[in-house]
Amino acid sequence: MTPTRLRMWPPLPPGVWLRRPARAAFPLEAPGSLLLRKARQALYFGIQGLDLQAGDEILMPAYHHGSEVEAFRHRELTCRFYDLDPTLAPDVHWLDKLIGPRTRALYLIHYFGFPQDAPAWRRWCRERGLFLIEDAAHGWLASVDGRPLGSFGDMAIFSFYKAVGVPEGGALVSSRPVTAEVQGGRSVSVQILRQLASRHEAWLTSKSSLAARLRDRSRARWIPSARSFRLGKVHAALSPAIPYLLPRLVEPDPAARRRRNYRQLLAELAGQVPPPLAALPDGASPYFFPIQTADKPGLLALLEEQQIDAVDFWALAHPSLPAVAFPVSAQLRASLVGIPVHQELRSRDLERIAAVLRRWAARARGPSGRPP
Repeated sequence: MTPTRLRMWPPLPPGVWLRRPARAAFPLEAPGSLLLRKARQALYFGIQGLDLQAGDEILMPAYHHGSEVEAFRHRELTCRFYDLDPTLAPDVHWLDKLIGPRTRALYLIHYFGFPQDAPAWRRWCRERGLFLIEDAAHGWLASVDGRPLGSFGDMAIFSFYKAVGVPEGGALVSSRPVTAEVQGGRSVSVQILRQLASRHEAWLTSKSSLAARLRDRSRARWIPSARSFRLGKVHAALSPAIPYLLPRLVEPDPAARRRRNYRQLLAELAGQVPPPLAALPDGASPYFFPIQTADKPGLLALLEEQQIDAVDFWALAHPSLPAVAFPVSAQLRASLVGIPVHQELRSRDLERIAAVLRRWAARARGPSGRPP
C-alpha cells in the first residue's frame, strides 16, 4: 500500500478559505512593517533604511543560506564572516577579532526557529554602536522573554511559507522608514493559483494514501544549488491572497503544535539530534526536526523511499565565504538533515517518521551496536 506523502513544509487545508481571521500575529500589523514576497526581498529593501554605505561591513555567520549574503553584496556591502559557538550562538571571540572601523551591523540568525538571546545581542550591539539585524525567517511566531522574534533588532526579516501553508510571503520590520518599490500584485495570478493548488494537493496527499498513489511521482527531489542564492524578482509584489490567508492560519497556534511534535520526536530520537537542539525552549517555533548523520545521501534516499520529505539543509555556502576553518558551521553543513515537524502532522505521522529514523540509527550502528 502506498503511504501518504509527508511534506517538509506545512500544506494548506482546503477549509482555510472559510475560516474567520484570528489574532493579528506580529509583524502582520506592526508599525513600520512591510509584507513582501520573500524574506530575501525584505532584506534587500531593508538595507537601504539603515543608511549603509558601499564598503561598510556586516558581521555575517559562516552558517548561512547564501541569499542574505547576496543581498548585501548587491548593495556593495562587505560581509565579515564569523563562526558559531557550540550552542549555535555567535562566537564572541570571532566577533571581537572582526570588528573594525567600517563595521556597522551584526546579522543574527534565529536558527531553525530556536530563539537566540536577542535581548543580550541587542545590548552587545548598542555598546559597540552597531545595528542589530534579526533574521527570523525560520522562526515566525517564535518568541523570547515573551516578545516575538524580530521585535528586538533595528531591522528584522520573516518568511511565512516556512511556518504556515502559503506558497510565498515575507515581511520586513524596520525602526526606520523603508520604501519598497514593487510592481503588480493587485490581482491573483495564474502562477499563485497553481502554487496554492499545489499546497492543497500536499494536504490531500498527506491524508490519503490513494491520493498519494495517484499523484505525479515524476517530481525530482530538490538538490542544493548555488542558484538558490539569487535574489530573483525583487520588485515583484506579494499576491493579495497571502494577506487574506495569513490571519486565518495562525489559530490554533502553529508554534505550540510544532513544539508538541518536536517533543514527540525528541523523546525517541534525541541521540540523533545535535546537542544544542536537544532541549526545546518554550518560545521556540521549530522549523524542522534536525537529524545529524555521517551519511546524508543514504538518509535522504531512505526518507524519499518512505515518502517522507526532507531537506539537505544549507549544504552549500555562498561562494564568497573564505576558505578558512569555520568548524561549527562546516560540521552543520556536512551533517544536518531537516525532517518535517509542522503543525499539520498527526501523531501517527510522527510515529511513522520515528520508526524510519530508528531503523536508520540501527543500520548506522551496524552489527557491533556502535557507530562506524
